[in-house]
Amino acid sequence: MDARQLSTNDEIQSDESYIAGFILNKLYTFRFFGKRGNVSHGGHTELANMPKGYPPKYKGLVISVSEKMNGKYVLIFKSTKSDHICALNEDNAIQEGLKICNSYRVKVGLNSLSRRFEEIKNLEPIYESKKAYQKLTEKEKRAKAWLEKWKKEQGLP
Repeated sequence: MDARQLSTNDEIQSDESYIAGFILNKLYTFRFFGKRGNVSHGGHTELANMPKGYPPKYKGLVISVSEKMNGKYVLIFKSTKSDHICALNEDNAIQEGLKICNSYRVKVGLNSLSRRFEEIKNLEPIYESKKAYQKLTEKEKRAKAWLEKWKKEQGLP
């Protein structure tokens, strides 16, 4: 790893939108959700747990970004002596939060999350996953021809 790549990595990991994606990814995948006014929530974790798994030199940023997101994408509240956090369970917060979360997931090489917080499988066409020595079926050949024609019409590569 050269110095230029290292500095780029440092810039990415200290970026607030990247950290926000890390936070939301953690809350969404563990399904820690809550509503305003502590009406009901499906789970929460201590705010102090949020930096776990993040590079040590940026762990302080994770808590400060969490606090900036409070009320917009996450809820931070007192529970048993310490601050706890959960993702805000409101349509607008989830819709915008998924964009941030999925942007982070793409940067780290993970599949995006659906609205149900399940990974969206990478659906590459069957004929692209076949090995060079495997023959395409007639149906796969027609599908490939149709896709190529459609891409050409749409001006896609």
